Amino acid sequence: MIRIASVLTILLSASVAAASGQREANGDRAQVDENAEKPAENAATEAAASGGLSPFSISPSVPRLANAVALSGYDTAANSFRARGAAEGRLLKFLAARVEYDHGPANGPDDRVSLGLRASFLNQATHGVELGALVFYQPRDFREEGNVVAGLLVARRFDRLTLVLNPLVGSDPEGDDQSFELRFASLYKASSWLVVGLDSRGRYNLSSDQKRAGQFGIDWDAQAGASAAFGLGPLSLSLLVGPSFLERTYLAVDGSAGDHELHAGLLAMAGAGATF
Repeated sequence: MIRIASVLTILLSASVAAASGQREANGDRAQVDENAEKPAENAATEAAASGGLSPFSISPSVPRLANAVALSGYDTAANSFRARGAAEGRLLKFLAARVEYDHGPANGPDDRVSLGLRASFLNQATHGVELGALVFYQPRDFREEGNVVAGLLVARRFDRLTLVLNPLVGSDPEGDDQSFELRFASLYKASSWLVVGLDSRGRYNLSSDQKRAGQFGIDWDAQAGASAAFGLGPLSLSLLVGPSFLERTYLAVDGSAGDHELHAGLLAMAGAGATF
């Protein structure tokens, strides 16, 4: 628990430091993006409503300066503690650096970090939709190997409702471990201090790596939940509660698939976020 809390604290501190450096370098330059026009007292609510503080999904919008969020809780399907954290800082008008931390059952280590960049290409005011892309490097995703992940970031606002969709694909350098991940969020700005909705993710793993023989590997897992973010100035409190699923398969020594285990349960997480 102490190690996980330390990692999440480091993520938040690094994001704030990078964002502060960017502000000093650029001075009081004019902000031309929509988020910059929001009043300071509603900063966290606006960030949450656009998907910038979601536990799973990723908004195409680049933050005003920086966003950070961290949640933790228990997953009965995995019979395990789970934690997620993300921090990102604006580098350019269209570009942000992002760090994600994930703790929980996986085909690799329980603690995983993703480092990468994401860019915004289209905005809704001009093109009718928000579109972006990201590239991650996950140093310890499968076993002790690295994994490269690329994906699209799509969002569309309908007055108070925002929909966010992220299809992601990943592979290790050897090409014998691949993954497909889909993240989706539906967010509704209920008031100036409350954003409610749904946030979800599902990941399907493909592997032909014989080094996993004699052990269980995760075929796919999915988590979804009703979410709520309570904004107070630049800070927010977040909750997520919903179903969780996990399927594992035993890989025999000869490489053949053995027993399947499908687990269903409840995921409950709580945490906090901030925007600057």
